[in-house]
Amino acid sequence: MQKNRTDWNVNTKLNHPVEVKITEGNRPLIQPIYLSAKYYPNEAVPYFDQFMYSRVSNPTTRQLELTLAEIQKREECMVVGSGVAALTGTFLALLKTGDHVISFKESYRPSRVFIRDYLSKYQITSTFLSLSDLSQLESSIVPGKTKLIHFESPSNPNLEIADIEKIITVARKHGILVSMDGTFAGLHQHTQFDVDIMIHSLTKFGNGHGDVIAGCIAGKMSVIKTIRDMCLQLGAALEPQAAYLIQRGLKTYMLRYTHQTATAEKIVKFLKSHPKVKWVRYPNSELAKKQMKDMGSTISFEVDPSVAKSADNFCHKLKLIQLAASLGSTESVIAPTLAFFGLDLSQEERDSMLLTPYSVRLSVGLEDAEDLIKDLETALT
Repeated sequence: MQKNRTDWNVNTKLNHPVEVKITEGNRPLIQPIYLSAKYYPNEAVPYFDQFMYSRVSNPTTRQLELTLAEIQKREECMVVGSGVAALTGTFLALLKTGDHVISFKESYRPSRVFIRDYLSKYQITSTFLSLSDLSQLESSIVPGKTKLIHFESPSNPNLEIADIEKIITVARKHGILVSMDGTFAGLHQHTQFDVDIMIHSLTKFGNGHGDVIAGCIAGKMSVIKTIRDMCLQLGAALEPQAAYLIQRGLKTYMLRYTHQTATAEKIVKFLKSHPKVKWVRYPNSELAKKQMKDMGSTISFEVDPSVAKSADNFCHKLKLIQLAASLGSTESVIAPTLAFFGLDLSQEERDSMLLTPYSVRLSVGLEDAEDLIKDLETALT
């Protein structure tokens, strides 16, 4: 590749710079970012057993996939351009016309909307149940047609906890695949369960710094291959700069998660004792403790109408905690749950899910607990 450089003109030399070779064993401690969209193939290796084109595979994104597969205790993992891409790519890969999917109303809104409103365009039917009542799960299965059960735990925004063992037991009995969105719990949790497809938004705890949009899908090699093929056709690839930032963010993942959880528990205690807070939701039930090592940093609660004109108005009264979407980042953010997550639901569904004009979802960051509590206390007066 580098021969006869002395014979090249300036434009040629600029577009084919001198290759810097690293002595064997003289590796960088931090994996470099491979920004190249294309690669020169080794003639002795089959094309698709090496890096060729970054939309298909890239050394930086591949390192992230291997890291994520390892910490989730899964055979394989694929990273994509967003958490929504991970969800929709999974659904499109595993379902076809005539199939049926079971999901739950307590799900991330884009997931719920895609299953209900978009898959139906391809004659893929769906049934939505409640996570708090699985008595109808088995009876909702359509023999020969139900191919997937999809759920989220803890759920967004009010942190319902799924009985994962029960869902898996029913699914296995009928030969149905199970996909789970575990974003709110974090990447290190629920690894003990035989979930076929584990989905996470890496935008949240994975990256943790609020500057990357990404998602991942982990599971058995054969299932992830099927999903990868679909995602590649959809052009859902994650670019290497984003993969690098997530890989860097993962270095402090457990430090951040532990601190955020400890702070969240202090805030939960404060909110539960405050006379202007009507209810508090935090995943500390017996079922949650049985399934999760850590309870996370997300809290939902409802303020009394005497505090503010609306949930939106209450969020704007806060000075340190900012009104914003997402969660799991270093800064604390809050959002009105009805406006952000429930406008596609019926009034009955909103009521059953505690999505009211005064309910909010708080994601706790890395600030000191005392400062966050003082901010909440001032806004609650």
